[in-house]
Amino acid sequence: MSLASRAVYPSQSAQLRAELDGLLADAPASDIDPDAIVGLIVPDSNRTSGGPAAAAAYALLAGAGTTTALVVSPSHHGEFGRLSICQTDAYQTPLGDVRVNDHLRNELCDEDDDIFLDDTGHYHTEGADVQLPFLQRVLGDAFDTVPIVMGDESPAYCFELGRAVGEIMYGQRAIVVGSCDVVAGDAEALDALRAAVEAMDAHAVLRLMADDAVQVEGIGAVATALIAAKERGATAARVLVLDAATEAAPGTLSAVFWKG
Repeated sequence: MSLASRAVYPSQSAQLRAELDGLLADAPASDIDPDAIVGLIVPDSNRTSGGPAAAAAYALLAGAGTTTALVVSPSHHGEFGRLSICQTDAYQTPLGDVRVNDHLRNELCDEDDDIFLDDTGHYHTEGADVQLPFLQRVLGDAFDTVPIVMGDESPAYCFELGRAVGEIMYGQRAIVVGSCDVVAGDAEALDALRAAVEAMDAHAVLRLMADDAVQVEGIGAVATALIAAKERGATAARVLVLDAATEAAPGTLSAVFWKG
């Protein structure tokens, strides 16, 4: 495996800032109104091979008045049968702390019995730890966050969480970010995944997972972001990047949901 395929984001602030700024500067231009965006799907892995796909999504937020970013990630500690929101008051990144929205996380816990304040699945090198630095470079200091790890990615949990997020965050200047990595899938299966995401069809996305047509680590985060986006009024979706996995690195999925 090449060094490039194993490369991860720097842990030092200056180097990380420079790398993210370079990726964002190289991202394609878009015709989507930043303030119309309600959801993103981005790579979960901290490998820099997913950087261009992540930047293609995050660059769309430039100039947005987003005040809260809810980040939904898969568990990297196995299933634990619940949805966990970290207990800390601020999430630390190499670029500084991001305040956790205590009011919103408590509302989510009150809304659904399967959502808990629990550090299980948090604080590692993927998920929110990858997404928050991108958001810091695009949104600056004017946002807070609610990081959620899915210890169960069953359809029931996806719809519970997606609908709860959609109800509580409806009308707010907020973004829901789902992070995932493509593990396996042939061209036909990836085309089907693209079609399901762009049709905003959560049932079709979850059927692909159940049939093993395509394997995505974080399929629950994809479905949840999609469901929440629809609940919040999204009428359009676009897959920005969808690459197959290789022997050297996971595949990447990057997408955006917005109000047309």
